Amino acid sequence: MKEFCQNHKWAIILSALALIIVLMIYLTNFWWTLLAGVLVLIAVFFGRMIDKGGVEAVKDFFRSIFKGKRA
Repeated sequence: MKEFCQNHKWAIILSALALIIVLMIYLTNFWWTLLAGVLVLIAVFFGRMIDKGGVEAVKDFFRSIFKGKRA
């Protein structure tokens, strides 16, 4: 379990943070909850990306998305 937590530290942290936000928003409105659910998925995606390749992996991801879009 300790090795799993070390290997997926950022995915766990960002997922837990997003889950807290979802639980807080759930009490207010369905649409906010839906938005928060999407935020959880995004947090898990980037958390796993950071766990696998570090912050450079996230930078490369955004570079690939916005490649050639500079004015």
